[in-house]
Amino acid sequence: MQKTLSFSWASALIKECYNQGIKEAVLSPGSRNTSLTLALIHFPGIRCVSVIDERSAGFVALGMSKVSKRPTLLCCTSGTAGANYYPAVIEAYQSSIPLVVLTADRPALLQQVGASQTIRQQHLFGGHVLDFIQLPEAETQNGKENPSDIQEDMIRALQLATSGGPIHINIPFNKPFEPTKRQFNKYVKDSRALVLEAEKDSNKPISDLTSDRLVRPELVGLTTLSRLHSTTAKQEPTFNTNRKYLSQVLEKEATLLHLDQVQNSYTEMKRPLIVIGSDPTPFQWFKLLPTLANHPNARIILEAGASLYGWDLKNSKVIKSKIILGWEALLYRLKHSNSSPFNSIDGIVRLGKEVVNPALARFFSEHKHLTQLRFITHEPFEDAIASEPSFITPEVAFSWVNLQKKHTQDTTKDWHSAFDEQHKQHLELLAKQFIHNKNDTLTDGAVFYRLSTIIPVSTPIFLSNSLPVRDQALFAPMWSVDNPLIAQRGAAGIDGISSTALGVSLSTQLPMALITGDIAFLYDINALLSAKLITQPLVIFIINNGGGSIFSSLPVQQAAPESMEWFLTPQQVSIEHLAQGYGLSYTKITHSKQLWKTNWAELVKNVLRTNTLISENNNSRAKQLNVRKPDKLNPSHTTSTNSASSVRIVEFITNNQASIAERNQFRQ
Repeated sequence: MQKTLSFSWASALIKECYNQGIKEAVLSPGSRNTSLTLALIHFPGIRCVSVIDERSAGFVALGMSKVSKRPTLLCCTSGTAGANYYPAVIEAYQSSIPLVVLTADRPALLQQVGASQTIRQQHLFGGHVLDFIQLPEAETQNGKENPSDIQEDMIRALQLATSGGPIHINIPFNKPFEPTKRQFNKYVKDSRALVLEAEKDSNKPISDLTSDRLVRPELVGLTTLSRLHSTTAKQEPTFNTNRKYLSQVLEKEATLLHLDQVQNSYTEMKRPLIVIGSDPTPFQWFKLLPTLANHPNARIILEAGASLYGWDLKNSKVIKSKIILGWEALLYRLKHSNSSPFNSIDGIVRLGKEVVNPALARFFSEHKHLTQLRFITHEPFEDAIASEPSFITPEVAFSWVNLQKKHTQDTTKDWHSAFDEQHKQHLELLAKQFIHNKNDTLTDGAVFYRLSTIIPVSTPIFLSNSLPVRDQALFAPMWSVDNPLIAQRGAAGIDGISSTALGVSLSTQLPMALITGDIAFLYDINALLSAKLITQPLVIFIINNGGGSIFSSLPVQQAAPESMEWFLTPQQVSIEHLAQGYGLSYTKITHSKQLWKTNWAELVKNVLRTNTLISENNNSRAKQLNVRKPDKLNPSHTTSTNSASSVRIVEFITNNQASIAERNQFRQ
């Protein structure tokens, strides 16, 4: 019996995905992607999960890639299904998160004739992908199917995704989609053999990849073809360091320093400040930061989404010892303190995405006279706050991993002691506020501080956008040292927060916590449809402060107080009943005395202790935050009918106005 061309086409695609490093996939059920789905779930080297809501599925895949730093594959049917991926694709692009989107499409015969579930899917995601490939329809040549033509495009696109960003492959399929029995059995047999014979280094940690594989190529100014190499090639691709940076137009705008000048400008700093925004690139995190941290007087600020302790990171102990805790409060008080160690900083180095904290942004702008070095991640001019830094391209940054130890400065003990003393004072201030002088009114700050005493060290914590991601530095500073903090700061939306956290849980296979707001939680309620997939404890802490309370601290509150009902959006939805409806355990905290009771706190602590990473020296567990070990054959998981007992919700009913006053108090 003749083979099914659609399945032959799909099976060739999936095998190439595996050859290029795809190990995890998120599928949404549909008819047009039947061939892809069958090829994926029966390929033993790719772990699959099924998420029925495509918008949620996109963020689940995003969360998986956030911690693995490897491309996760997304697969959906034709029509609006792929459009629901768009928010997650944008976030992946902005955050340099690897993602591969496979959208099944209708063949040319059904395009623009009014066929159902048919839209224009070519270039669906516009400029928010690193590459778009429109594959032709499956066909035969001389009686044989000819999927080999897709290999070159697939290799190019998948390597682009690995460098940090999403790519989109649109695939038209003709019926029938289902393989013949003989065709299917051969595919299963061949796939099993391929996985068993896979090279051992296919699962090596991301940190072991060469530097050129860890940056986005459009920032290096190279053509895509220069990165292309086959799966059997032995040599690594190299960059032409003589190539011009981006274009002549951009060169005129950017401040580009000669290599020696750049390195000397850092090594000659006496007291440099290293600031890392959310989602630094793998190159910056694994290769550049350990080198920068060797400076004897460097101190480090980590915004939420950058403190990933538990990863297999070189010089992690050195980096940990140099992190500044309570930095937000210190920066707000800077104008009133002549003795602050921040006043002695003589240079700033910036990695990761642009900072969003107002105090940090103001500090950068007010210190334009200092040398500021900006290692770019995904935009040629990452300087939204106009601090006029010197931009350092990936080409120049590559040489920094071999930076010689030529620091001329001795360790300035007084400089470090001043920061350490202010750490101590800030922690004492927090303890005085929340332990010794407990307030009857429940506030957001009190919740954060209490959680900092409950959530075990090394437990991954996902922080929602809006207030939670801002409150961490102020009220739970030790998490920057003790816990992997994960956030979604690329486009900084509140969509997909819970779904992304589910993806993180699926990828790390570790107990973890999500701290979110009531609106962000309700906005992504369909994430709970996938709660049954979670096998490790996931505790969702919801701070319910009346909906959109961040607007109460913005200028609109004073400018148009009578219009606040259009910004503050309290909902009368019972989160308790929602939890019951999804079969989730639920706890409600309504006042301060209840917050400090031990019964619920000990329960949560014990749940999160299960299989939790004991210390960052435990390399076998730490590496699971970097890259999963190879799964056993046939590792796929469908939408299970098991209970969602691994997910539990704790809701805090806090006072919005008291919370705002408390934040202002700590920033004075």
